[in-house]
Amino acid sequence: MQRKLLLALAVVVAAVVLAALAALQLRPGSRGGSVELVDMAGRRVKVNVPVKRAVVLSVSTLEVIHVIGGDGQVVAVPAEAKLDPLLPAQVRGAPVVGSRLRLTDWEKALSLKPDLIVDLDLEAFYDVKGLVDRAASYGIPVLLLREDRLSDIPATARMLGRVFGREREAERFASFFEEQVREVRGVAAKIPVGERRSVVMIQPIFGKLYVVNGNDVLAEAVRLVGADYMVNVTLHGYTPVRIPMDREKIVSSYRDADVIILLTSTVTPIEKVEALKKEMASDPLWRQVKAVREGRVYVLRAD
Repeated sequence: MQRKLLLALAVVVAAVVLAALAALQLRPGSRGGSVELVDMAGRRVKVNVPVKRAVVLSVSTLEVIHVIGGDGQVVAVPAEAKLDPLLPAQVRGAPVVGSRLRLTDWEKALSLKPDLIVDLDLEAFYDVKGLVDRAASYGIPVLLLREDRLSDIPATARMLGRVFGREREAERFASFFEEQVREVRGVAAKIPVGERRSVVMIQPIFGKLYVVNGNDVLAEAVRLVGADYMVNVTLHGYTPVRIPMDREKIVSSYRDADVIILLTSTVTPIEKVEALKKEMASDPLWRQVKAVREGRVYVLRAD
């Protein structure tokens, strides 16, 4: 009788444990199970957590992962990661499987046995649907993120915290970021409207000039600090975040700019941007712009 009772008790305990494990797999933020979440492209994605072998195709996303302590869970990166001084050697030295948000070396990526691919939802830069569909054919979930607005940054951190099992670290970073934004907004609110300076941001990439558009997160940062951002361009019904523009067009369009900010990038070192700033100061055409003429051209490092 006692043996039958013990056997029955064992069966009940096993059933309870299995039920608990099943419930754990559906519990958001749990460790060692799976979560179904809505990514920043509005897609439902089921991910086994914590992610152990992630292919991450966005350098900015890699920076957030670094902040929340997930470097050891990244197995592949884009080529630009090699040039990002904010990333640790461990991440910069990871295998390269693509560049500019594109996954180009599927053979290498698959050999690393990833359990997640992370990328940005930017259809203008690469075939987002093609990436998602091909990854699905291999049974690999894809998490798509956005970085159009300042609020996307803490949202990205919290989402990555869930899938990387770094919720506490992600919340610390996200809360800190939001606090800083509130403080800056409070300071900027005290600037009289008539004293707000007009700003244009320019990023040289591979010898060409790109103007940052008003829908970019950097333009939002300019507005956050109490300035007016001058660029708002729509091309053929689409609003890109970067607009290729020659210097003649920039000068004719934004000659009243109070401030020009020159941006570096992972492919444009600060030396080249500083050289452009020096060239602008002595160029008669560039000097038609108020900011250049009055000496308000600044370099902002991408890092």
